[in-house]
Amino acid sequence: MEFYHGTTLNSARGIIENGFRPRGGAVWFTNNWDYAKNRAEQKARRKNGRPIVIKTELDGKKLRTHCGPGKVQIRGSIIAVNEHLPVQLLQSNLFELLACPIALAQWINRQLGLYSHNGMSQNHWGIVRLAHWMNNRMQSGTGNRIDRQEFFTKGKQWLPTCFNKMPFSPEVLPIQHVQNDTIEVNVLYPDTQEKPIQPVEVDVHYTKAIADISDQNPKRRVRGLQSLEKIGTEDLFDWCALHLEDESVDVICNALRTMQRCDDGYTAPILGYAESKNKRIRASALAALAKHDADEAERWFERGLKDSEACVRMEVARLLPMLDRLKYRTLFDIARHDPNPAVKRSAKKQP
Repeated sequence: MEFYHGTTLNSARGIIENGFRPRGGAVWFTNNWDYAKNRAEQKARRKNGRPIVIKTELDGKKLRTHCGPGKVQIRGSIIAVNEHLPVQLLQSNLFELLACPIALAQWINRQLGLYSHNGMSQNHWGIVRLAHWMNNRMQSGTGNRIDRQEFFTKGKQWLPTCFNKMPFSPEVLPIQHVQNDTIEVNVLYPDTQEKPIQPVEVDVHYTKAIADISDQNPKRRVRGLQSLEKIGTEDLFDWCALHLEDESVDVICNALRTMQRCDDGYTAPILGYAESKNKRIRASALAALAKHDADEAERWFERGLKDSEACVRMEVARLLPMLDRLKYRTLFDIARHDPNPAVKRSAKKQP
């Protein structure tokens, strides 16, 4: 089944070279492209980079078998993996990715029909120099692109034995730029007998929280999410998204409320819950969307404040103090005229 991982271009290059490596958390995959794209855009804003979505085929059962117990969490459309996953690049004919030595060496060897053991090494001086030039060339200006002829000329200059053997001209060079900001890789499942070279020290509180969110008891799953929030894990929003398809309404509502308190979030995993017939879920979802959908915040506030259920109006009204009173005067007026006293009080609270 196809899954996606949202990241940045620079991180994608690191993934191509070193595989997916959990750093103080888990590696996240989802079969919702919009969710992955949201996640990539948020990372790009935080790191001032370019958003990239990595597409791959994953088998949940196979992952669990290879990674071992407790290493893989699967809930609905989301998979969290706490294990190193090597990768093989499928679409290696992308300029943006060839700007690192390992990907460039893979691409050249593929064009010449060679393998890693008898082809060009990623440490060859010409490979390193060409990759470094490409990286500098793309960063020399906003949206800068490398011309095919320019790439071919530099390749002949630094790697003549390779580029002179390539059976094509620059005009038909099979290199393209990333299409729709999505690239494809093949996950190479780890050898269960292989021990990690540098084991990562994991916080005992984090380990306990992960054990709790995997428990069969809904109260422990709620407690696990609360523990992750106290720890301040960077991927808290994703752990919450993992629990949106939980069988317990209490767990779902707790996840949505925790999302409201996250500094950063994405709308894609929440959208469907804004239509829920369960008033508690709908209330928490509308409030989470009002918090994280900067472009459509007014729309979600208005929907929540006009809901027929008082608990929905109260949940959304609770976030009104975060808005500018003059800019969103209409929303405050709706709340001030609400028949429920709690909603009225929220409209009068100062930020």
